[in-house]
Amino acid sequence: MHRNIVKIAGLVLTALLVVMVYQTYIQVFQGQQLLNHPRNRRLQILEEAVHRGRIIDAAGHVVAETVAAGQAKKRRYPFGDMLSNITGYVSGKYGRAGLEAAYNPELLGLRRDYGWDDFWALQRTGPARTGNDIVLSLDIELQKLAYNLMGARKGAVVAIEPSTGRILAMVSRPGYNPEDVEARWADLQGNPDSPLLNRAAQGLYPPGSIMKVITAAGVLSRNPATANRVFDAPGYIVIEGRRIEDSQAKGRFNLTGALARSSNYVFAALGIELGSQAFIKMAQSFGIGRDLPFDLPAEDGRIPAAGTLSRLELGESAIGQGRVMVTPLNMALAAAAVANGGQIMTPSLVDQIRNPDGIVIRSFQPRVLWQPIDGNTSDILRDMMAAAVNRGTGVEADIPGIRVAGKTGSAENPHGPTHAWFIGFAPADNPRVAVAVIVENGGAGGRVAAPLAREIMKAVIGNKR
Repeated sequence: MHRNIVKIAGLVLTALLVVMVYQTYIQVFQGQQLLNHPRNRRLQILEEAVHRGRIIDAAGHVVAETVAAGQAKKRRYPFGDMLSNITGYVSGKYGRAGLEAAYNPELLGLRRDYGWDDFWALQRTGPARTGNDIVLSLDIELQKLAYNLMGARKGAVVAIEPSTGRILAMVSRPGYNPEDVEARWADLQGNPDSPLLNRAAQGLYPPGSIMKVITAAGVLSRNPATANRVFDAPGYIVIEGRRIEDSQAKGRFNLTGALARSSNYVFAALGIELGSQAFIKMAQSFGIGRDLPFDLPAEDGRIPAAGTLSRLELGESAIGQGRVMVTPLNMALAAAAVANGGQIMTPSLVDQIRNPDGIVIRSFQPRVLWQPIDGNTSDILRDMMAAAVNRGTGVEADIPGIRVAGKTGSAENPHGPTHAWFIGFAPADNPRVAVAVIVENGGAGGRVAAPLAREIMKAVIGNKR
């Protein structure tokens, strides 16, 4: 009898211990997730008790605000589709996305680590309170320009200030109207063009020839004298029995000429010489395949493990084909690295958090994220990319009176026509903006993406003179 009592007591104590551990796990590790869950009615009550803060661009234009709608409140997005990939939406049914999700505590006027104590404090305050405002690095006029330049084409544009990492424009086409999310949810979810996808930070694409900048970075980092090496390009290269055409880059030229002409022969051969370990390491040092800290959800790119690459796959990867996948944000940062002496700054969309009285309660400071190359290598690459615009495939990005550096790309696409790419920066000798443009199924990057990048760079330089 006594033994049975001991067993039962042990079972009860074990059960209580399990419950205590589980409750602790819920409170400590899942508390924030559960509190922010869209089906959490308490969160909706909290939202109703707060006049949600505004989202404002760098020039003071309101891009998201809460307004009265009869007895209720409504979130208004004056720029609609143009900024939907950035602002996101707020919905009682479907939760939040974009900055509305990422900065939900700030917009509600709560601590970043808010919990149930904040919720009950709100219930005791009585009158509605006002949340904080978020001030963006974005320039709405530049955003509008980039959005209109894309027209009805699918793709993305990213413009960055190289020295700080501040995002000046980030366009994703197609977009959606954040005010219509609840009414059009089924259509948005089922749309084959994926308007809810932020192509700028989450779209994964083969890089095509813009990858040659990273291949060149790897080669030059190992041996800077490669810049003076002369190549005899036959107009094709055969790797493990596969012939890769290169008819537009036939002849005798150095590494600068190879980049200007976008030689598949030279860069596939150099990628193979570099070796899979060094090539993958350099790609990862530029952020491909690495977690990227950012204000919005961002894909980290795809790069195969070195040990899985055949000689053919290595050659293809070095010219931006094969299994390499990148985002426009990633490649804008790569261009910014060359522009900024080899340093990649942490990308940021938000400059400040201000309380309802306009007092700055948090400012975001530039911070070095990675340094894939040294200053000497970046200087060589800068001149090579300037030659690509001056006399190579990127001439459509040329701005009279301004030295522009860039690289075009036409990425093979197994699902249709090639994607058109351009990455670059200007002015080349004192960079104020770095850009990445991709037009899905656009064809030649030099003909389609480069002119878009040119107009964006012109606008930034013109505004900063």
